[in-house]
Amino acid sequence: MADIFDGQKLAKEKEEKLKAEIKKVKIKPKLVVVLVGDDPASRLYVELKKEAAERVGIDFELKKFKKSISQDSIIAYIQEKNGEKATSGIMVQLPLPKNFDEFKIRRSIHPFKDVDCLHPKNLGMLLLGKPTYYPAAVKAVLAIIKNLKGRKVVIVGASNLVGKPLAMVLSNLGATVTLCRSTTRNLAKHTKMADILVSATGKPGLIKKEMVKKGAVVIDVGETKGDVEEDVAQVASFLTPVPGGVGPVTVVSLLENVVKLSS
Repeated sequence: MADIFDGQKLAKEKEEKLKAEIKKVKIKPKLVVVLVGDDPASRLYVELKKEAAERVGIDFELKKFKKSISQDSIIAYIQEKNGEKATSGIMVQLPLPKNFDEFKIRRSIHPFKDVDCLHPKNLGMLLLGKPTYYPAAVKAVLAIIKNLKGRKVVIVGASNLVGKPLAMVLSNLGATVTLCRSTTRNLAKHTKMADILVSATGKPGLIKKEMVKKGAVVIDVGETKGDVEEDVAQVASFLTPVPGGVGPVTVVSLLENVVKLSS
């Protein structure tokens, strides 16, 4: 049976270190979150970030927009916050309603306040192996898995938020990386080759026991229900659960980025 990772424990340890670091800074860090629409999952994720920020001593500001708002109004608000010295980091909660241009909105965040590390300039530095900091989910995965050099990593899910940047980072760190999608033909052929299998598709139950190599490390970066079926624990050597696995570490990793950007 797999060792089950305790993300809450690691997140708590990281929060304690962050509290001590924040007490030493002259200007209190501040995170601004933009939420468009009323998606229930997005509201939940924003609330978790708010609670974590308050625990460690980071100011948290939530700006809610209705789905009927114009894209230009959102960008104007972001540009206002770009110029606000008290704001350390800005992020846009995903998903955005389909009528909005996610790339254009994200690009309006100044690179030095882009806490998600998704501005083209920040992603470019990451691609070159010279990142100033990592996207929160990528940073969380790096905090969990060790000994990457020479290992075969398969990532399922090619989003700009997790899959693509994670593939670049792990490759730069010496891993041999295969990037798949949930729609990849004969997906199990690829996943069974992985020493480390990371799934980040948001498709519950996508990764089944018969798709996993015996003794593999399995990292579930799925959403509220997870990508990985519970019985994968029978063949994996290490497994991150959902909830309570990568999620809590991702939240505190985001806050670490806020503090880094405030310095």
